[in-house]
Amino acid sequence: MRNFSLLTLLLLTSVSALGQDAAPGWLESTLYGNGKINVVILVVAVIISGIGLWMFSMDRRLRRMEKNLKK
Repeated sequence: MRNFSLLTLLLLTSVSALGQDAAPGWLESTLYGNGKINVVILVVAVIISGIGLWMFSMDRRLRRMEKNLKK
Protein backbone atom coordinates (compact mmCIF):
# COMPACT_ATOMS: atom_id res chain seq x y z
CA MET A 1 0.00 0.00 0.00
CA ARG A 2 2.86 2.35 0.83
CA ASN A 3 4.52 1.72 -2.52
CA PHE A 4 1.25 2.39 -4.34
CA SER A 5 0.80 5.71 -2.52
CA LEU A 6 4.35 6.74 -3.33
CA LEU A 7 3.95 5.79 -6.98
CA THR A 8 0.70 7.73 -7.24
CA LEU A 9 2.28 10.81 -5.66
CA LEU A 10 5.23 10.68 -8.04
CA LEU A 11 2.99 10.28 -11.09
CA LEU A 12 0.79 13.20 -10.06
CA THR A 13 3.74 15.52 -9.49
CA SER A 14 5.28 14.61 -12.84
CA VAL A 15 2.00 15.25 -14.66
CA SER A 16 1.57 18.65 -13.03
CA ALA A 17 5.16 19.60 -13.87
CA LEU A 18 4.62 18.71 -17.53
CA GLY A 19 1.54 20.91 -17.81
CA GLN A 20 3.22 24.09 -16.57
CA ASP A 21 5.50 24.70 -19.55
CA ALA A 22 2.84 24.44 -22.25
CA ALA A 23 1.16 27.51 -23.71
CA PRO A 24 -2.57 27.76 -23.05
CA GLY A 25 -4.60 25.80 -25.56
CA TRP A 26 -7.45 27.05 -27.69
CA LEU A 27 -10.14 25.74 -25.39
CA GLU A 28 -8.52 27.08 -22.25
CA SER A 29 -7.91 30.56 -23.66
CA THR A 30 -11.41 30.75 -25.10
CA LEU A 31 -13.25 29.68 -21.95
CA TYR A 32 -11.12 31.69 -19.53
CA GLY A 33 -10.88 34.72 -21.82
CA ASN A 34 -14.62 35.05 -22.34
CA GLY A 35 -15.61 34.13 -18.79
CA LYS A 36 -17.53 31.08 -19.97
CA ILE A 37 -15.67 28.71 -17.65
CA ASN A 38 -18.09 29.63 -14.85
CA VAL A 39 -21.03 28.53 -16.99
CA VAL A 40 -19.31 25.25 -17.83
CA ILE A 41 -18.59 24.56 -14.16
CA LEU A 42 -22.17 25.40 -13.22
CA VAL A 43 -23.62 23.08 -15.87
CA VAL A 44 -21.33 20.23 -14.82
CA ALA A 45 -22.23 20.79 -11.16
CA VAL A 46 -25.95 20.72 -11.94
CA ILE A 47 -25.59 17.50 -13.95
CA ILE A 48 -23.56 15.77 -11.23
CA SER A 49 -26.02 16.94 -8.55
CA GLY A 50 -28.94 15.62 -10.60
CA ILE A 51 -27.31 12.24 -11.04
CA GLY A 52 -26.56 12.12 -7.30
CA LEU A 53 -30.17 12.93 -6.38
CA TRP A 54 -31.45 10.35 -8.84
CA MET A 55 -29.15 7.68 -7.39
CA PHE A 56 -30.24 8.58 -3.86
CA SER A 57 -33.92 8.26 -4.75
CA MET A 58 -33.32 4.95 -6.55
CA ASP A 59 -31.50 3.63 -3.49
CA ARG A 60 -34.44 4.56 -1.28
CA ARG A 61 -36.88 2.83 -3.65
CA LEU A 62 -34.75 -0.31 -3.77
CA ARG A 63 -34.51 -0.41 0.02
CA ARG A 64 -38.30 -0.16 0.26
CA MET A 65 -38.73 -2.94 -2.31
CA GLU A 66 -36.23 -5.19 -0.51
CA LYS A 67 -37.98 -4.53 2.80
CA ASN A 68 -41.33 -5.48 1.29
CA LEU A 69 -39.87 -8.69 -0.18
CA LYS A 70 -38.45 -9.79 3.18
CA LYS A 71 -41.85 -9.53 4.89
